[in-house]
Amino acid sequence: MVHSVGIVTSGGPGAESEAGTRPAGSTSFERRGHVAALIAHRHRRPGGRVYTALRWGGVLIFVAVVVSLVVSLVWQAAPAFRHSGFSFIFSGTWDPDTEKFGAGVFIVDTLLTTGLGLLMAIPVGIATAVALSEFLPRRLAGPLSTAIDLLAAVPSIVVGLWALLILVPVFERDVEPFLQKIPLVRHLFTGEDLGTGILLASVVLAVMMLPTMVALTRVALRGVSVADREAALALGGTQWQVVRRAVIPGARSGIEAAITLAMGRALGEAIAVSLVIGGGVSLPHSLLDTGTTLGSAVVNFFSESSGIQRSAVIGLVVVLLAFTAVANIGGQLLIRPRRSRGYERAEPEEVAPTGEGAPA
Repeated sequence: MVHSVGIVTSGGPGAESEAGTRPAGSTSFERRGHVAALIAHRHRRPGGRVYTALRWGGVLIFVAVVVSLVVSLVWQAAPAFRHSGFSFIFSGTWDPDTEKFGAGVFIVDTLLTTGLGLLMAIPVGIATAVALSEFLPRRLAGPLSTAIDLLAAVPSIVVGLWALLILVPVFERDVEPFLQKIPLVRHLFTGEDLGTGILLASVVLAVMMLPTMVALTRVALRGVSVADREAALALGGTQWQVVRRAVIPGARSGIEAAITLAMGRALGEAIAVSLVIGGGVSLPHSLLDTGTTLGSAVVNFFSESSGIQRSAVIGLVVVLLAFTAVANIGGQLLIRPRRSRGYERAEPEEVAPTGEGAPA
């Protein structure tokens, strides 16, 4: 059934009666058509066509650069892939003398250090972001936020040297002996106290992930609407309850995006990790063992490699690129369903027509 609404217009005789028989919602359709006509007219202008050409040109250049990068890396790594087959991914042997190359050990060390770094960085990063955006006074939160943003710009070589010169003696003298005395977890920290190793490399990755995670999480928390906060307060919630039950769930997709980006940086880190992980090329049996990640292996082996070994090192770059791509795509797939549900909830509901002819 089509309902009519009374619209008073300033036209000639009969304008009111004509408006009175106009279907409900026709005004919005006319406005949309007018806006679409203006957009089409702007696109027909020479400036609009130039902007469109530049935009698509930039997209094509970006795609061409990415495709050429991937193709060139795979092309140079192809001899190693043909030489080793699937054992290149699953084998734990890296021996240039016998020309046996496997990335299995490096993959395990990369996943282990990244996972431990995330376990350390996620609670600290989220807690810091919550404190800066919800609890600390603005005169204190502002300078601290600026300092954290500046930490994100510190080069990785600086972080690596800081860990090598400051943290290695501390870990060797105090941290590792203390962990070996804890009854429940001491079997994870067996071995010699060297200072360098997988544990320290994980701490370095956590330190490097924190600025990115804190900055992006803080932005996500501030994006939660005031209405959600006021609704939780109106129900009698304390400030902590509002943060825990309204703010953090509302910013969940942004927090997951922050974790995904931080993990992508940790997976590809090379210089800082190579300074503190020790360089071992065997499967680790303890968190104090030395190791080699994919990135640090490229740094350590590329300069002295040649022939099939150089192809194998480039193959490590291809594997690292694939891991990073999978991590980012997986993060997007995790975020997209919640984002689409948020858009569905944000769609305005249709308003029933009022006035004469409206159903009782």
